Amino acid sequence: MPDLPEPRGAFGGFIGPRNLLTLVTNTAPWVFDDAPGPPDGRLSDLAPDPLGWRAILLASDRMTATTEPDDAQWTDYFALCVAAHFATAMTYVPTDVDTKIRDRLWFLDRSPDELARCKDLALQLAGWDVRSISRRQITVDGVGPVSGHDGERLSVLCGGILGLSRAEDEAGADELTAAVDAELTREARAFEILERTRGREIDLLALAAVLTHNAGDVDQGLSSRKGQRWSSPPGRRFGRLAHERKERYGGAFARAAALYKTLMASEGHRNYPLREVRSLRSHPDLLLPFAPFLDDWGALCATSSALTEDNRADVVLGLLAGVRKVPGQRGYQRALAGFDEAYPGGLAGKALQRSLPASARRAMRNADLRRDVAVRRVSFESGMAKRARDILARHR
Repeated sequence: MPDLPEPRGAFGGFIGPRNLLTLVTNTAPWVFDDAPGPPDGRLSDLAPDPLGWRAILLASDRMTATTEPDDAQWTDYFALCVAAHFATAMTYVPTDVDTKIRDRLWFLDRSPDELARCKDLALQLAGWDVRSISRRQITVDGVGPVSGHDGERLSVLCGGILGLSRAEDEAGADELTAAVDAELTREARAFEILERTRGREIDLLALAAVLTHNAGDVDQGLSSRKGQRWSSPPGRRFGRLAHERKERYGGAFARAAALYKTLMASEGHRNYPLREVRSLRSHPDLLLPFAPFLDDWGALCATSSALTEDNRADVVLGLLAGVRKVPGQRGYQRALAGFDEAYPGGLAGKALQRSLPASARRAMRNADLRRDVAVRRVSFESGMAKRARDILARHR
């Protein structure tokens, strides 16, 4: 953790705006590279732009820490938290302010005008371009990109449904309900298209992970503080899509969950072993893509000019730690396989070996690890694709 410039709870008992920006800078410093100055206006005015999340972060110095924020300040703080969360959700050290957004900020007493501003901002998230802050998107013809950021947006929307209903703004809650339904329909369509497309099984598995996590984000949003039971109208309509009443949305979320549970769940950890590798935060190209399909990423780490030789050794150490600490996952082994393929001399290369401690050199001689790294990428991915098709055949 970096040193933080503000005391704990500096903004109405919440994390201060300068502290929040420090956390973003800690995990994604490149967000601010060559960034133009944001236009004038309140932070919540900056959302209607494809890079609205960045404009809000760049304008965060317009907010000051205060123990008793007024209505307008709470709304702009809401905008800042959403922007910070979007900017870091797919980085190695997320800010994790999403709980504050859905459990607290939607439920503050505020004027109807300011609550409407929050609603409008939540609807504008659909237009945010997150390609520069995520390597986990799947693009489907006729649908567009689908990613975990869509789940973050769904969580915000679902929290908003409950917050607006509590404030007796049923028209506003209905707008957010329609947006949730439209997004879930879009994701289900993307899944159905890839199901019918031979040769894109790896993308289908990545999409299955996205849909299953996004359904979980919906559940989190609907479980917000002062939230409603699953028997409530939004709960019956959207809740527990991956678990119950699987016919909703054509069963796409249920089939995605079947794929995820069998083939991808072991990759759903939070990559704590890589959080210690600070050099991975130096460039957006080094963001982690979908695990376990990390061969290309491992090769990139072996060759990227953004990393020094010592950095590469740190990456290998992080991967070896992950193999040891996260049972069942296969992504780190695939990353090591990609590194081995691309690095001069492979993992046994002299320059790399000189940079590694003896314990790491011993770990790389482990028979199970050597066997896993030796599996060719085409064999690994074709095996995953076949298993995916077999699972889907059983869930029709």
